[in-house]
Amino acid sequence: MAQIIPMDNASVTVSVVMPCFNAAPFIAEALNSVLSQGVRGIEVIVVDDGSTDDSVAVALSMGPAVKVIRQVNAGPAAARNRGVREAQGRFVAFLDADDLWLPGKLAEQLKVFETRPEAAVVYGPFLFWRPDEDGAPQRAVAYSPTAQQAMRSGWLYPEILLDSLVCIITAIVRREVFDAIGAFDEQLRTGEDYDFWIRAARFGACISVERPLACYRLHGGGTTRVPRPQCNEYEVVRAAARTFGLQGQDGVSLAPHRLRQRLYRLSFDHGYLHYWHGQARVAQRQFARALGHAPWHGRAWIYWALAGAKRLLGH
Repeated sequence: MAQIIPMDNASVTVSVVMPCFNAAPFIAEALNSVLSQGVRGIEVIVVDDGSTDDSVAVALSMGPAVKVIRQVNAGPAAARNRGVREAQGRFVAFLDADDLWLPGKLAEQLKVFETRPEAAVVYGPFLFWRPDEDGAPQRAVAYSPTAQQAMRSGWLYPEILLDSLVCIITAIVRREVFDAIGAFDEQLRTGEDYDFWIRAARFGACISVERPLACYRLHGGGTTRVPRPQCNEYEVVRAAARTFGLQGQDGVSLAPHRLRQRLYRLSFDHGYLHYWHGQARVAQRQFARALGHAPWHGRAWIYWALAGAKRLLGH
């Protein structure tokens, strides 16, 4: 297990890394939610990832507290890595340019680091947010603050293989975690944060607070809404299981049948997405992969056949 040094209160500095791509309508609101946290020693680093709108101008208008770095479009992982390289803080936090932090987020998480020296990551629930529809946040069911959510703290490697527990816009990471495990995988256009949390969960404990920490804006431009041919989440889980095995640093192991169930569900869900909104060829391939993990699932056989019929019809 990692030996993590307790923090010195006098030297607390949080670097907030904000990747940005064409977020001019939203970024001022996001930055204000950071600058109003009321915690000393915050530096804000906006990494503009090749925006073609007024994102940079809006960020610069926020004043000298915001540092803006521009780069050719390379994706969110590359933008976050650039921000981490520039960061001076002992802790690194992330917020996307179209989302928000809730008041008191940073202060509450820094208190956790004070009392939990084994913590590598402190994260928490978030709220879905549809401000253009009703102006008020809507709770994310999977991340609502419950007693069970609070229990998802500790050496969580086996649990994170089963569920992407950490939402990046809620997380604060000790800087030495990056030094030990490396940065975000820039080859992944989606799932790069999930890959990072899996590796981080092998370095130190992941501690959850109970109350919501951020608002995740729902709108049509989100990256995860695009049906991609490859299911990166599947690849991330499978690669982690092959590289690290199923046992966490605390000796707790994930049962192999639960891993098979997880891989089945990821494949089936990706196939289902493509069946209705993407390519029939990709859908059928994903259903076939799901059946490789759980050949007794009749629903997967049905959709495999339906996807094949779609292909023959040219859909």
